[in-house]
Amino acid sequence: MAALATASVLALGLSGCGAAASGPGEASDATASAQPPAPVELTQASFVDDLSAAQSEAGTVHMTMTYSGAGAEAAGLAGAPLEADVDISDPKNPAMAMQMELEGEATDMVLVDGDFYMKMGESTSGKYLSLAEAGKSDNPMAPLFQGMGDLMQSSLKDMDPSAQLQGMDGAITSFEKTGTETVDGVETDVYTILVDATKMSGPQVDSLPEEALAQVGEMEIVYNVGEDNLARKLVLTMGADADELVMSSTFSGWGEPVDVAAPSGDELTTLDEMMELTTG
Repeated sequence: MAALATASVLALGLSGCGAAASGPGEASDATASAQPPAPVELTQASFVDDLSAAQSEAGTVHMTMTYSGAGAEAAGLAGAPLEADVDISDPKNPAMAMQMELEGEATDMVLVDGDFYMKMGESTSGKYLSLAEAGKSDNPMAPLFQGMGDLMQSSLKDMDPSAQLQGMDGAITSFEKTGTETVDGVETDVYTILVDATKMSGPQVDSLPEEALAQVGEMEIVYNVGEDNLARKLVLTMGADADELVMSSTFSGWGEPVDVAAPSGDELTTLDEMMELTTG
């Protein structure tokens, strides 16, 4: 679960990299000021600032993520879509509601006010487990859940779109506009970017050892982004052959209201209750 949550954050952060940006729109007279600014083609030098600004202004998004490739199949991730509503209007206190299905069982994850909640079907009696509360319990398994909660918070607390994008700025080895495509009725430019994982910085990679980044090597990221500088689709490919992992994401509802609330009352279970159910 931690890997999946981290992957979703990576995709969201990287969604700011893309295509056509709007120009400054300065007008010399009333007629010109009434016209929308003409799109200015994105360059490698400008895309980080232009697209992170648009993403920050939107503040919310719905994303769908799927995994494919031999690496995904080996990890049991292939064919397991993840749906998420994300609120980054306060980038230092992001909120998320995520759901995915693994081996036929739905798993729900909620991040609110720095606490991560997980509902794992029968394993949690259809209720949510607070990782923060689980880590504080006297149960012998508490350190495991405390560590999981710390990992989640480390992965998700720095969800500032600008920080995510700036981490890629010096790691791009190739940047090319490779066409146009309509995605969900939106005209987008398509850009193919190669990124050297060993040169990335910031919250996306701070917790990863250099050896792991070296194994990732060069990633190919293909973006579809509209004239509003917001991504509509992203396909990230890393690894090769038996280790290849392809992460495909679509983005919709930018700027629309999302409802992400912390579970409470009888929606919650405890670690002791969960372990009692598991051990019988």
